[in-house]
Amino acid sequence: MSGWELHDGEKKIGPMSEEAVLWAIKRGLPSSTRVRPEGQDAWITLDDHPVFADELVARSTREGRAPRRGRWLAYTRMELVRVAVALASVVVAVVAYGHVAENKDGLVREIEDRWRESRAETSAEPTRPEPSVEPGAVGQAIEAANAAQLSTSERTRLGSAALADARMDARAAVCKARALLETLPSAEKRKPEVARALAQLSSKELPLLRAEQAEFEKTRGVLCGDGTKPKDCPCHGAHESCCVLHKGVARCEPLPTRIRCP
Repeated sequence: MSGWELHDGEKKIGPMSEEAVLWAIKRGLPSSTRVRPEGQDAWITLDDHPVFADELVARSTREGRAPRRGRWLAYTRMELVRVAVALASVVVAVVAYGHVAENKDGLVREIEDRWRESRAETSAEPTRPEPSVEPGAVGQAIEAANAAQLSTSERTRLGSAALADARMDARAAVCKARALLETLPSAEKRKPEVARALAQLSSKELPLLRAEQAEFEKTRGVLCGDGTKPKDCPCHGAHESCCVLHKGVARCEPLPTRIRCP
C-alpha cells in the first residue's frame, strides 16, 4: 500500500506514509480526522485504525490524561463494531450463497478444468475426467495453480471461486485466495477484475479479523518505551506501576491487521 489520505472535514490531505500520520498524531492531529488507504473509497476515523488508535492512547498517556476517561466510549464503540460485524457476516453469507447457487455449475466446470490442466502439466500420464468435485478440490486446484504459474486472469478466477465456495472453511478460503492474489505485481492488482477479487477477499476476511481482534483484546497488554512488554499490565487497565524502569508506557500492543494463515 503506497500511502494514506486524510480528511479534516473540509479538504483532503495526502497521500502520506504511515510514519507521517503517526508523527501528525503525536503533534496533535484530532482523533476525529478520517483516513483511508490511497486509492480506496471508504473513510474511517483514526480511532478505528488499530495502529493509529494505539498512538492516540499513547499521546493521551504522555499528556497526563488517564486512559480511563475514554473507556466508556471505547467499550460502546466496540459493542457497535460487534453488531456491525454480525450484520456484515449475515450479508456476506447471503451474497456468497446466492452467488454459489446461481453459478454453481460454472464454478464446478472451471475448477475441474483448472485441476485437469495442472495435472496435465505436471504429469506425463493422461488425466481422466473426475466424476465430481470433492470439498478439497478448490484447495488442490489453487496449489496446482501456484505450481503451474498461471496467468493473472486464471489466478483471479480461482481466487474468486475459492472465496465463493460455501463448502470450504472461510479461513482456508481467505488464505488460499490471498496466496493467489496478493503475490501479483502492483500493476496487475490495479486491473478491474483483480481489484474486485481483492475487495471480495477483504470482505470475507473482515469478520474473521474482527473475531481474532476481539480474542486478542482479552489478553492485550501494553508496550514500554524501550519496547519491552510488562506482565500484568492490561491495555485498558491502570498503568501507574507499569514500565517504571522501562521509559514509561508507550502504547497498547497493536491489534492484528491480518488473520493468521497456516
